[in-house]
Amino acid sequence: MALNNKSRTMAVKMRNSRATGFPLLETSIAVVVLVILTALFFNTKNMPPQGASRVAQTAGGSALEFDVVTVNPIIAKDFNLPYAAGVLVNSTPTGASRRLIDIQRGDVILKYNNVDVQSANHFAYLMSTSKPGDNVIFIVSRNGQTLTVAAKIPVETGFGALDANGVNVFVSLVIIIVTFAALFLNLFNRTVCVTLGAVLMLIAGTALGFYNQSEAFDAIHMSPIFVLVGMSVFSIFLEDLKFFEYFSKRMVLTMKGDKVKIILTLCILTAVASAFMNNISIILIVIPITIYVAKGLSFDPIPVVISEVISSAVGGNMTPIGDFSNMLIATSAGLTFVDFLLVMVPICAICLGIFLWYMWYFEFRHIRQAKSSTTEKAFLKKIADDVEEMDLDWPAIKRVLYVLGSVIAAFIILPFFKVRLAPIALGGGFILLAIENQKAKNVIKKISLTDILFFIALFLIVGGALYSGLLKIISDVLTSMAMGNQVLYLILLMWTMAVFTSFMNAGPATAFFIPIIMSSGYADFTDLVWWALNLGSIAGSCACISGASAGIISQTLVEDLYPARSEGQVREGLTFSSYSRRGIPAAIMFLIMSSIYIVILSMLP
Repeated sequence: MALNNKSRTMAVKMRNSRATGFPLLETSIAVVVLVILTALFFNTKNMPPQGASRVAQTAGGSALEFDVVTVNPIIAKDFNLPYAAGVLVNSTPTGASRRLIDIQRGDVILKYNNVDVQSANHFAYLMSTSKPGDNVIFIVSRNGQTLTVAAKIPVETGFGALDANGVNVFVSLVIIIVTFAALFLNLFNRTVCVTLGAVLMLIAGTALGFYNQSEAFDAIHMSPIFVLVGMSVFSIFLEDLKFFEYFSKRMVLTMKGDKVKIILTLCILTAVASAFMNNISIILIVIPITIYVAKGLSFDPIPVVISEVISSAVGGNMTPIGDFSNMLIATSAGLTFVDFLLVMVPICAICLGIFLWYMWYFEFRHIRQAKSSTTEKAFLKKIADDVEEMDLDWPAIKRVLYVLGSVIAAFIILPFFKVRLAPIALGGGFILLAIENQKAKNVIKKISLTDILFFIALFLIVGGALYSGLLKIISDVLTSMAMGNQVLYLILLMWTMAVFTSFMNAGPATAFFIPIIMSSGYADFTDLVWWALNLGSIAGSCACISGASAGIISQTLVEDLYPARSEGQVREGLTFSSYSRRGIPAAIMFLIMSSIYIVILSMLP
């Protein structure tokens, strides 16, 4: 009888959830449509003209083809040219042309067959006068030196002609799909999986001629890795000193066992801490504490852990040092710590507040019903005893926090003197190692070399996708879909990024999309494109556990500390389904709020 009543109760709840779900979905769709219409009809800023990036190729096919941009005064200054002239090579030929003609990405072509190149359109016209088999001469500027490149335009036949028309793109696409499918299904260790994909990309690129060893090294971005290493030093020190554990237990005592206050405070602390240190490190500390408290106070930790993972994703994206995807965006686009504080903190704070209210309303507020004061008092007494017994090295903690505070101050001040994030983070981390010399060896051992190898392999895969032309195709599709409208392009980019992130993970998806944005030529005109990319990354991290930087790690922790099957009981675990059931509504809310935010930013002067 009790079981039947329970079944009826569950059925009623399911019917109620269905009844309320459709109006919510319809409202969400209506808001998105309204945002897009606003972007279309009220936006006055258009995309850069399509001529900003131009494909130039020889007559009679694509035996020799370049993607070039007209050199403007800004590009001339960046490439140390005496004046604005020629075209900048954005992507180089494929197949036999790449092997036979020494033109590299980043070269500035000044002359073609002894004719001064005036613009991208002019260069396209000059190339159209040549055909396969002709001898041509390029005068190029490379690394401040002027070079003469003489070559013969290859006549591609057979497999070479097929290669120029899409084999490179197809092969790189297959490698990426296989690699990320294996990563998504967790078939192998993630570092092993991505490294194998990188090796396949290098072998295919070398065999087909679209990706060589020199270009592979150029594809590796060391700046975000330096930021990751530098900030990891602080996380490791504070974890070893048990600072977070002490602080969290003190917080539980301060809340006097109030479950809802403890849950919400843990989520907020996770978001704030993730803004200043790597969010994966924060999650490794917070989740064990959460499960420990949940067992002691008798509440289900799974919704709380999910909330903390999402909070870490939101908080980590408030600054350029909280998540690897932000490190990559900041170092690629030259954005500063202050830029993130001014633009990302307001929208992230709003989204976090809405999400926590959503979780409180649907789940957390009901926790109060189950209560055993005797058990809670015994548990709080145990925590108080644990805190009293903790022997913390407060002088060392103060030194770490002082250096960390100095580094954050340097993030704010030094960019005004053209100092970037990477040297500040790496310098700060190793200054701390010098101060705490006795612990340096142990801390260095704990720096995750597997994460470093993972991101290096990831850069190699993305480099292959770039040089094969795959990313240019995706960029052109997004640009065409935007129909020349700036805000529509940003919204499309953000929603597309959210989808990719949910399956690929935030770091890989960001590494994948940065060259796409660069290929569009749009990144040279506004920073809004980077904020749209960042906001899409947050939404994707919320939607699926595979999208969050700390998602897979959280699953492993929960399986070890709170197994779904224990002592004959079967309970909800941290699965793809349990995460997405809470995360997808949050992702939709974030995307709606972010779309409105992007529209507002685009209207500002």
